Amino acid sequence: MKAMILTVSLLVLACTQRSARAAAPSPAAGKPPDDGQYVVVKDGRLTLDGVRQRYWAVIGGVYCNSGVKPADTPQQKAEKVKTAHRGTEVLVQRYIDLGFNACRFWRGFNQPTDYTPGDGSPADDVDYFIAKMKERGLRIWLAGMGGNAGQALPDDVNIISAPATADAWKAAVAEAGKGKGWDIRNNPARIWDPRLEAVGIRNMTNVATHVNRYTNLRWCDDPVFVVWELSNEEWWMRRMLGGSWQKLPAFFRNQLVARWNEFLKGKYGSDEKLKAAWKELLPGESIAKGTVLLAPMAGASKVAVSINDASPQAKEALEALKQEYSRSDFDPRRGEDVIEFLLDLQVKHKQREAAAIKPLGKSTRLCPMVYDTGIGYEIESQYLHQQADAVAHDAYVNGTGPEFKDEGLDDAPTELAKAQKRLGAERISANSGRWVNWLLKPPGICQGVPWLEHNRMEGKPYFCYEVQIQQPAKYRADFPLRLGALASIQDWDFVCWHYFGSVDDAGASDRPFDKRMDITTGSHPQGYHYTYDEVQNAMMRAAAWMWRQQLLAPAARPTKFIYGRKALYDPASMDYGGSYGMTGMDMMQTAYQYGCRIRIDPSRQDDEVIGPVVKFADRNSHNPYTPTDQIVFDWKKGYLMLDAPASAAFTGLLARYGEKIEFKSGLILKDVKINNPPGIYEPVKDDEKYIAFAVHSLDAQPLDKARKASLSVVSTSFNSGFALGGQGKPTVGGNTPVLVARVGATVQGAVLAGMKYKFHDWHMNQIGAGTIGADGLLKIPADQPVFCVSLER
Repeated sequence: MKAMILTVSLLVLACTQRSARAAAPSPAAGKPPDDGQYVVVKDGRLTLDGVRQRYWAVIGGVYCNSGVKPADTPQQKAEKVKTAHRGTEVLVQRYIDLGFNACRFWRGFNQPTDYTPGDGSPADDVDYFIAKMKERGLRIWLAGMGGNAGQALPDDVNIISAPATADAWKAAVAEAGKGKGWDIRNNPARIWDPRLEAVGIRNMTNVATHVNRYTNLRWCDDPVFVVWELSNEEWWMRRMLGGSWQKLPAFFRNQLVARWNEFLKGKYGSDEKLKAAWKELLPGESIAKGTVLLAPMAGASKVAVSINDASPQAKEALEALKQEYSRSDFDPRRGEDVIEFLLDLQVKHKQREAAAIKPLGKSTRLCPMVYDTGIGYEIESQYLHQQADAVAHDAYVNGTGPEFKDEGLDDAPTELAKAQKRLGAERISANSGRWVNWLLKPPGICQGVPWLEHNRMEGKPYFCYEVQIQQPAKYRADFPLRLGALASIQDWDFVCWHYFGSVDDAGASDRPFDKRMDITTGSHPQGYHYTYDEVQNAMMRAAAWMWRQQLLAPAARPTKFIYGRKALYDPASMDYGGSYGMTGMDMMQTAYQYGCRIRIDPSRQDDEVIGPVVKFADRNSHNPYTPTDQIVFDWKKGYLMLDAPASAAFTGLLARYGEKIEFKSGLILKDVKINNPPGIYEPVKDDEKYIAFAVHSLDAQPLDKARKASLSVVSTSFNSGFALGGQGKPTVGGNTPVLVARVGATVQGAVLAGMKYKFHDWHMNQIGAGTIGADGLLKIPADQPVFCVSLER
């Protein structure tokens, strides 16, 4: 069997080399630029020509589609292309205006083909967008290449030369695809079947080597691409331990079980040693005969699909077994071996994919590559991330929630399960009517166990690949500042905002962003509303500039959480939330007070924590959180303050804080008044005065020296006619115009004296201007649609 595995590995390598040769540079492709133009990882950070880089990225409908139809006349086609390209230029400018300097790109590049510039094809629309991003100095993260790996067909059988299994493979692929192609994305067998892996690599290679006719470069050579992502949310371990592989055609199940038995044979050598490790074997189980069941899984394991039924010995053993087993039927050591086996398969598969894609071009070779994205609180997932060039996780939170109910929270079977059940109930519950005000909870961007807070690894860049707060959310203006604070504490490198909706009319409309805010439907809090949300965008823009310029210092000495083999292979981690044990419950609170770093080290047995912690038991008493002298989370009073030489921000309930806010720079915010427009769904009352305020440099200089700066102050907004549902009634999404609770205020400080100011509306049009006097006093009117204020001296 070892010889066969070696042969398979060599075959995959040969296939990869053939794919690379087939994708040699097109004669039309130009010479790649010098290495200094590519973003690389240096000292665990993204750098460009030696300078640290941070990226704040948009995700979604990031360019305009031409929508050309076969029946269009040449004139119609030309007009559609002109409008779409103009719209793409509008969108790229919009990203710049809103503080974005990158996008995470997943849309429209499935097997791109050649085209003629201006023909209005999908490839033309995509490459025009890429060229415009590059022209304006923005960068691109190429997301989920595995999602663009196409389909496997029975005719792909000869991509690997293995005649003995050819007919069986063709039949199995035809069965799985039900007469059509079998999707490669999230295909569990791709990880261990050499043909499926090779098909995926071939198709991913075709994507990477596509020639952009606007830049004259292959994508894999273009420095506009700064991150290469092999798969998006594949979450293979979670699906495998959930039993997804048991539904595959027998050919692929038997492959996997055979690899399992070979793994055990290599690790233990004999049935006697295996039995000694596991305490017992089931009747008929033998690694010598290849009859050991691939079990346990997270749930019940059915014998009929957990054994290699292609083996006569296995069929014979099957008769002596009961038909279903659970984890409680086995010694924990057996579950540990299952996890180790599956994780080893996955890591080696990703390493082979990376080895195939990286040499294709300069960008794929020099820029960081991530193996997958998420899943935030699974130790095996984090271990996989550690093998790549960077770590990538996400998080979403809701804007509304249920009433907190204490009953039943202690019914879980273990102390860990009880703690997590209670944490989940606390995190999702409403605390301001039907709304969730996250500033009145201990800091965290999660709805149970954390996903973003704790997964920062020392020595590798950290990427937030998706993030958003669900709309509707009355209290959402604080979210970008909270995210920016966490990203500063933990010293992240990339933040991607989900979801920018398609604006295909951007080239045909004078005001393409005057539309109703989207309202999330269904259970998934994607919150793809910020496209038309000036309130959240005002603070997203401020947080972008503060974080991108590193205006807030990170935590100085983060606490280290190191986990060994016992934690990595713990059978309890088969259940979501079972990773890390009770030690893990301390990570989120610790991240906000001291900073946090995590490392999975299978060379050691036990766990170790190096540095101070905030215990899970103290989560509802520890306050305020002060990770640096520039950041304060006071969740008892309901505010976050960011106070640094080049920036100052406050978000929360001003009525609980006081009538005015004084920052270290001498800047003062006072005379705050909220102007609720007639008909707004839920006016912001004087007994809360919920606001988000930020002023920040645009040239990384302290505010008293900055040549350019910007300021915003906002509260909330709702669509006209919006209404929350209740008692089984659906939420009414409402329509335009969007009703904005405008904030009037006085901002005063010597740091502003003499600066020229301009008021800008949501469309970045100037609606007022002047010069701040020697008293440093600037009044923000509550009766004008001020989106931001630009300052210059």
